[in-house]
Amino acid sequence: MTVQEIKYLVSFFTTALVSTLYALRIHTLAEQGYFGGPDGDILTGRALLILVGLIIGAGILGQIVFTIVAAIAGHSAEFDEDERDRQIDQRAMRAAFVLVGMAMIGALIMLATGATPFLSFHILVFGMVAAGLIADLWRIALYRRGF
Repeated sequence: MTVQEIKYLVSFFTTALVSTLYALRIHTLAEQGYFGGPDGDILTGRALLILVGLIIGAGILGQIVFTIVAAIAGHSAEFDEDERDRQIDQRAMRAAFVLVGMAMIGALIMLATGATPFLSFHILVFGMVAAGLIADLWRIALYRRGF
């Protein structure tokens, strides 16, 4: 695997791990009624901010660990970005934007049909997470097939 592929694989796994752990914890709290009541929307916002912070922190930590492991193994984790890298990134981001747009429409439809803000915001945020995961996988696939 190339450095670029490993970088996106690390990003994929850290995001997937944090999101899965968050989803399991939030599901348990929601079943216990933690997000019900007058402060439910505030608690939802705080939970989602924590998720975003954890994803960013885990992503940074994952890339640091990857760089250290690569250095210990005698490989450089640095690479020069060329036109091909920019085109691969552009294609992946285009796919991610489509998914985020679909999640936005889905969340708005849910909200308009009477769903709780808790559910609507989580649909939106997990749509963004899914878009990031798909973008990482798409980048890896494009690098694998040589663009």
